[in-house]
Amino acid sequence: MRKPLTLLVSIALATGCAGASPPGGGGLTLAKDGTFTFAIPADQGILDPYRNLLPLGEMGSLAYDPLVNVTPEGKVVSGLATSWKADAETATFTLRKGITCSDGSPLTPSTVARVFGFLKDPKNQSPMYGLLVPTTPFEVSADDAAGTVKVTMKKPFALLVETLGRVPIVCDKGLDNPELLGTTSAGSGPYVLTKVVRGDHYTFTRRDGYTWGPDGAAGNAPGSPATIVVKVVPNETTRANLLLSGEINMAGVGGPDRDRLQARKLERYDVSTILGELWYNQRDGRPGADPLVRQALTAALDLDELTRVSTTGTGRRAGSLVANLAQPCAADSATGRLPAADPVRAAALLDQAGWAKGADGTRAKNGRKLLMDLHYSPSEGEGSVAATELVAKRWQAAGVTVKLTADDPAALSRTMFETGDFDAYWAGFKFDLPSHILPWASGEAPPKGQNFAGIDNPDFVRLAAEAAATPGAAGCKLWNEAERALFKAADVVPISIAQQPYYFHKAKAATEGWLQQPIPTSIRVLR
Repeated sequence: MRKPLTLLVSIALATGCAGASPPGGGGLTLAKDGTFTFAIPADQGILDPYRNLLPLGEMGSLAYDPLVNVTPEGKVVSGLATSWKADAETATFTLRKGITCSDGSPLTPSTVARVFGFLKDPKNQSPMYGLLVPTTPFEVSADDAAGTVKVTMKKPFALLVETLGRVPIVCDKGLDNPELLGTTSAGSGPYVLTKVVRGDHYTFTRRDGYTWGPDGAAGNAPGSPATIVVKVVPNETTRANLLLSGEINMAGVGGPDRDRLQARKLERYDVSTILGELWYNQRDGRPGADPLVRQALTAALDLDELTRVSTTGTGRRAGSLVANLAQPCAADSATGRLPAADPVRAAALLDQAGWAKGADGTRAKNGRKLLMDLHYSPSEGEGSVAATELVAKRWQAAGVTVKLTADDPAALSRTMFETGDFDAYWAGFKFDLPSHILPWASGEAPPKGQNFAGIDNPDFVRLAAEAAATPGAAGCKLWNEAERALFKAADVVPISIAQQPYYFHKAKAATEGWLQQPIPTSIRVLR
């Protein structure tokens, strides 16, 4: 089962804040072998990092290491690899000596090559394919004696370090028996998953001898927690209460409750996150397969109004599907490319598409009502829920019959990647590089691919292919043009972006530059 790159669940994914200071300042000192507890809004489901996007979140980064890391300032530094050399055709990573997996076995280049070999095969249906693993065919080889892994592309691909270099590496024990990953971890990271209580909490225990974190960071620095507990707390008010009482050390709180946290002067860092996107299902038989309908439904909406509602007045219009302004190709690709709010034009486009308005005010064609089954995830917050209700109201005013369907994380994954039974999805996906958009907006629909909305946009495909083979600023320009092609066709509509605050209580951490999540080796517990 696949799970999308959502918020999370995506997760504190800009320049990240360089780290939080001790809350309240004076008198706090580093705790010895303490426990760091942070709250997440929903159980993240499947724990196998190659069958879920968990490793892109806080939990996965505790147990699994990539070949390279990114500093709060956006600089690429060492991880499992101490050095690397890459262009658009080859990439060679040299692994650090002495790396061990959580079971004590050595991590070798052969293991990394085995990981890449598994993930690059689309038959294995990993969500890593197309996200961090290029869909462009490539060969991979390992030299254990030299400590190197080499990737050779069959066609140029210009972001090898930014993609393959960021793949979380599962050790041989987990590759041999993926079922083990349901209850424990099998990586080289600074922590090991030692307890799973579904729907309630996950416990991670610090490893001894870990010295290969970002830029050679160790796992046992003063103040490093011996135990990390990830607690599932769906209600934001409850998360705020637990922060104030000191029962948890970190949580995301983006609604009205953050006023209480700020009044207590709790330290925080902000994550740029997409709160609203509309993806129209274009598979056969769906209303969104008609570009006139997509244009009409978009024109029926006031995107500025939706931005205010979805962000509770704290955000701004999204100019891209990539929220991170520190990523290499950051740009506003949406302004001027989306249909302007115009209910009159929306009605005319629906008439042109053959959806006539009846005496009761609803539209139909050939005896079939224009029905839009609009899905959303309540875990994305009250603002997103209110925004989807507003979308439904505006569409109903245009004569569309709207069904609102709320999906929990498991249902979201099932709807997108198994049943495909939706007409539009309000989502908060967050892509960290423009190349990450490619498998979600082109190629085959599930189960053979990740194009869950069945988008067929030849201009996007052509421009993205050119961008993938073009390094530097010229490649970024092509990536941005590719994104604009999606917006021009109303295949997907970016709506809102906001800063999601994460608060600390008696703890601090530095945040990763692209993912904007806490760097595990930087977490400190205070007393």
